[in-house]
Amino acid sequence: MNDKVIYICNEFSSELYKYINSKVKNKYDTEDILQDIFLKIYINIDKLDDQSKLEAWLYKITKNTIIDYYRKKKDISVDVEKFEKGFEEDNYSDNMNEEISKCLKKMIFELPKNYQEIIELYDMIGMKHKEISEKLGVTISCSKMRVQRAKTKLKEILLECCDFEIDSFGNILDYKLKKTECKICGSESE
Repeated sequence: MNDKVIYICNEFSSELYKYINSKVKNKYDTEDILQDIFLKIYINIDKLDDQSKLEAWLYKITKNTIIDYYRKKKDISVDVEKFEKGFEEDNYSDNMNEEISKCLKKMIFELPKNYQEIIELYDMIGMKHKEISEKLGVTISCSKMRVQRAKTKLKEILLECCDFEIDSFGNILDYKLKKTECKICGSESE
């Protein structure tokens, strides 16, 4: 295999996987799409003349491969034109998800202890409800209910603090503090 392709696989596979999964929401389809992308990269790597445009080139291939996925999928009704327009709005890393994620991590400490623990186990560590129920000595349905309630509380805390502009994929494009400053995450309005 070409050294460039190996470098791209090592350097970008995780980032591309997360990006594809944010658009597709199915682990197996995400993996299939990622394989298709790397095959296209392998076939077309010699067409990339300017290395400084590598990332843009990768995301163009990724975007087109995801669109092809939705075009081929017959069991769902997706307006491909609307989906393509969403890609134009989505500047890959030009959203504020990571910044808001940092605020959310601070807001977790505003939750009651049993909700803090369940969010940490489920969302941060990635434990399954069965594992959580065994660890905490609660039923699986109790684990699910606490996760849902904790997320609802976090959403309330976040919406108390800010108004959000969100794209069609759920990415946060912009936000505005409702108060002059957020005492929880430390953000201040400009």
